[in-house]
Amino acid sequence: MLQNQDILIDQASAKSVVKEIYNITAPKGAFEVFNKVRNGVTYPAFLTLPNNLGDMFKKAADTHGQVDFLVYQDERYSFEALYQLALSFREVLRDQYDIKRGDKVVIAMRNYPEWIVSFMGITMLGAVAVPINAWWSQQELLHVIQHSQALLVITDDKRYDILQASLQQINLPCLIARPNEQQGNDLCLMRKIKSFIASHTQNKTYINPTKATISSDDVLLNDTASIFYTSGSTGLPKGAVSTHESILTALNTWLMLGAAAGIANGTANVDPAYPPAALMTVPLFHVTGCHTLFLLSLLIGRKTIMMPYWDAELALILIEKERVTYFNGVPTMSMELMNHPQKHQYDLTSLLDICAGGAARAPEHVRKICQSFVQGNPSCGYGLTETNALGAVNGPVEYLAKPTSAGLPTPPIVDVQIFNDANQLLPQGQVGEIAIKSIANISGYWRDNAATDAAFSNGYFKTGDLGFLDEDGFIYIVDRIKDIIIRGGENISCFEVESALYKHNQVIETSVFALPDPRLGEVPGAVVYVKNIKEIDEDSLSSFLTSLIAHFKVPSKIWLVDQKLPRLGSGKIDKRGLKTHYQKLL
Repeated sequence: MLQNQDILIDQASAKSVVKEIYNITAPKGAFEVFNKVRNGVTYPAFLTLPNNLGDMFKKAADTHGQVDFLVYQDERYSFEALYQLALSFREVLRDQYDIKRGDKVVIAMRNYPEWIVSFMGITMLGAVAVPINAWWSQQELLHVIQHSQALLVITDDKRYDILQASLQQINLPCLIARPNEQQGNDLCLMRKIKSFIASHTQNKTYINPTKATISSDDVLLNDTASIFYTSGSTGLPKGAVSTHESILTALNTWLMLGAAAGIANGTANVDPAYPPAALMTVPLFHVTGCHTLFLLSLLIGRKTIMMPYWDAELALILIEKERVTYFNGVPTMSMELMNHPQKHQYDLTSLLDICAGGAARAPEHVRKICQSFVQGNPSCGYGLTETNALGAVNGPVEYLAKPTSAGLPTPPIVDVQIFNDANQLLPQGQVGEIAIKSIANISGYWRDNAATDAAFSNGYFKTGDLGFLDEDGFIYIVDRIKDIIIRGGENISCFEVESALYKHNQVIETSVFALPDPRLGEVPGAVVYVKNIKEIDEDSLSSFLTSLIAHFKVPSKIWLVDQKLPRLGSGKIDKRGLKTHYQKLL
């Protein structure tokens, strides 16, 4: 038991959990690991995994049947019901849209049950799910649709209105989740599924998983399952390509970690006070939402409550009503939950885990969680799109002791090293680029060999984060190499925002950088040297940007200047100096 002043955490230490991990991953252990060669690189890999994601979906349905899996407002879907919908949608994709193994299908929508049905149906067919950030602008959405070489787009009513003309122009079919009255029902995703089910039921040929026209055995572990597009430092989003094995390895690693923690804590065979239930607070188009909430919940039989939008009081209501045990979101969300003035009016005794990812929590925030939620243990995770969200975990014992650490890499699957600019390993305590090696890593960037080669070295993915490992192997992040801003968990490329600014005929030069924000962590700011400062203002420039990039990428503060921006000796704009100077003006 660790005592931090008046806070007591009755949990096993990381060392105890790691000891149990090595026991259960040993030969003949429940999570036996062996060495596997992929693309000439040797990785620790699980000896036993589901055959593919579809196999995992079927096992979840067989195991949990009519138990609630997904709750969305007044809708409830059992494990079996959701699986049957996805199974039917798989056939719709094949029969009505001629989607085949390896074909790309874009999912561009907000969180709806249809998002989950779509992802399951696509990957069960052996096709490739391409989730897109629903907050992007029309140009950004269209770029990814075309770059991914998608043959079908699945969207919602708002995204359809944005994309309709463009999709018709390139003759790309589309399905809509929950179309509005003006859009009609001809393209309604659920109508297509229900029509398929009705026709097969009438003909007494309703699809049976064991007699499916498409065998799950046709989909291999090394087949591509998804392409998640991620905003990097170079502007346009890159498509991170993952196999079924990579995703399943990430999920199985978390399952293994939970099993080891249960053994170390003496709770492995103890029935919990409340069945596991997770609150889905983040978008499914990020790996945090898709992997750690949706897919992991399927694997472990955890009910998932999907929020229609983020609202702290609604979260409190749902935690009490659905007896939520697991909360995961960007630090802003747990902070708003903790500080809500009506928090004391709700019964939150079911809430056991309060996790954060996407950005760092303030150290004092970690302590306040322990004080605010009697049974809620704080934790954080560190992972990236390119690692399928797998990387490191911190909590709850070490999180109080090391609140500024991103966590401990999960052995033996994850190996983290620190490299210098010459790609040489650095010893403990020295700052360099954090690199993660795991068979859960993506296989590369879609249609971008140069970016793939630059990001990987002998199986290690170079994260772009600067940091070090302490004497216990915990990761500390101190800065970023990549020129990105993380606004409430959303990556923003400074280069992309600068490129958009340069399209304005008044802009001569500009520099975009991160500004501190108490709620979102960081927000973009910009200094802009313009031709005639009397002919333009901040509001008009912001409006101009809104037509080119997503709203959340538009700088929160723009400073207009009438002189050339300061330079370094290399001739480059002194971004760091500008950032330091203008932060003082806030």
